[in-house]
Amino acid sequence: MSKAKTKVPEATETAAKPPGKQESARETFESIVVAFVLAFLFRTFIAEAFVIPTGSMAPTLFGRHKDIVCPECHYHYEVGASEELDHEEGVYLLRRITLATCPNCRFESNIKELPAFKGDRILVNKFPYEIDDPARWDVCVFKFPENPERNYIKRMIGLPGEAIRIRRGDVYARKKDEAEFRIQRKADPYKQDILQIIVYDDQHAPQTLLKTGWPERWSGMDSSSTDTDFGGWATNDDSWKTDAKARVHALSAADEDFRWLRYCHIVPQEFDWKNVAENLAPAANPKPQLVTDYCGYNTFKFHPREAPEEDILWVGDLTVSGAVHIEKDLTPQAAVVLELVEGFRHYRCEIELATGEAKLSRTDDLNLDGPLIEMAKAKTNLRGAGSHQFKFANVDDRLVLWIDDAVVPFGDAAEYPPPQLEGPHPADLSPVGIAVRGAKANVSELLLRRDIYYRAERVSDDDRFSERDSSGEAFDGFVRPQLRDALTNPKEYARIYEEKARPIEFAPLYDDEFFVMGDNSPRSQDSRLWSNRRKADNRHAVPRHAFVGKAFMIYWPHGIPFMNDGKGYPVMNHTVPPGQNVENYPAFTAPFYPQFGRWLHRIR
Repeated sequence: MSKAKTKVPEATETAAKPPGKQESARETFESIVVAFVLAFLFRTFIAEAFVIPTGSMAPTLFGRHKDIVCPECHYHYEVGASEELDHEEGVYLLRRITLATCPNCRFESNIKELPAFKGDRILVNKFPYEIDDPARWDVCVFKFPENPERNYIKRMIGLPGEAIRIRRGDVYARKKDEAEFRIQRKADPYKQDILQIIVYDDQHAPQTLLKTGWPERWSGMDSSSTDTDFGGWATNDDSWKTDAKARVHALSAADEDFRWLRYCHIVPQEFDWKNVAENLAPAANPKPQLVTDYCGYNTFKFHPREAPEEDILWVGDLTVSGAVHIEKDLTPQAAVVLELVEGFRHYRCEIELATGEAKLSRTDDLNLDGPLIEMAKAKTNLRGAGSHQFKFANVDDRLVLWIDDAVVPFGDAAEYPPPQLEGPHPADLSPVGIAVRGAKANVSELLLRRDIYYRAERVSDDDRFSERDSSGEAFDGFVRPQLRDALTNPKEYARIYEEKARPIEFAPLYDDEFFVMGDNSPRSQDSRLWSNRRKADNRHAVPRHAFVGKAFMIYWPHGIPFMNDGKGYPVMNHTVPPGQNVENYPAFTAPFYPQFGRWLHRIR
């Protein structure tokens, strides 16, 4: 029986030849089409790139801005520069920023010749909003309701069905089935921490000013019933010693009682720096003042005679951080205390060094001399001798403690009911304290920050952007100077504020509407301040269909110029409108390298 032969396909001549020109061109064309289709689909449904033009989301996201290193304290900060350009197109140079004030030491620098950089380039993830609604505190991109051709970026504040209240810098919401407004916390403590804004960085102390005898903001202090200028505290030079150059505060002897290192918000004024420049003494015995919503990003000036950045609103939500080193030979009672003051309440975290147990407590604002009210306990790694990083925050009616960058788990017990007595108290002149008992210790890397203060402002429900409602914190020209002058007198400040300021409320959102605000509250055109040319029922609302996506990454901040003494070389100047009399300067410089500190930075 013969076997069937397996037929092997013959190799064809065509298969052995390279494709012809016509077929190759067709495949190339098809590849290009497919690439464009994939790019279109990616851009439509997955992610899209945007450039931040203005500073309404600073310091989370920078618009067009200038980078500055303060010549006095060497603190690095940014100021907005988008207002140099026309507001409609953002293309034409209309004027030049000349001055900016350091938020750390308040020294005013000439920044006219510094380069301006384009805003952050970010990636926006569209997919999450295809399957779910925006969540509170998301950074969102949406079509501006008054002009859908323009994209806006803000932070999600209010959700469908909620009425929103802005009061003393905090956000409150009330759902349809609730009788009371509830404060809205950032559930993630790490997101809360990222949003904090500089008050004072002790690593960047103004050495020139200190050499004239200007007082340190951090110093050893004892409780005093007579020294009201410092909120019930008096300087004690025999306890904590400050190494002014190394920026280390040391307690060289173990004591049976707590020895306090306290912060006083002693802020230099413009005339103090002018006196120092002329070899004159600054103000003698300057008084501490309340911490305010001062924002360094907004301190630019076009002319020296311009009024300084407005900073009259007291902020009580503070975060202090630093490093503590505990020496050996502790006593059994050795402990460390971190204290934050807000109004009539003192909030404390006491850590027993023998066990590492941390205890949260607070005073009773209706019984200041009574015992502390215990809130919660938890174990920490701050135990015995050694060095540790610490961070203690009092933000949105909640205490949060970090030890060595890890959140200590107190749970819901770290939250507290709002105080009965509101407004500042003389104790707010010294709002932060660190105390040690039964050990030798030193503290360094001290950094004090504040929470975002959302300004209670709104416009009337008409076509005008500029008209403020008489409620809220839109104080008239007579009240602002009164508040500014009362910053060193908390009782008087509280009286004026209570008389003139009111919370503002926004009508309940519909089931498909949201409320948004910018992190840079003093300079953000957001839900509070939109006009109503579209004649919507809720002028302040963003409809659900307007949302584009969630901002999730800075994929390219501005580059860092190098060569030519770090200035780079001009590539091209700005565009100046015909007939406009403005001194031009470079719009782009090269070469540059990536700003690695913010490159591929996640947006929270």
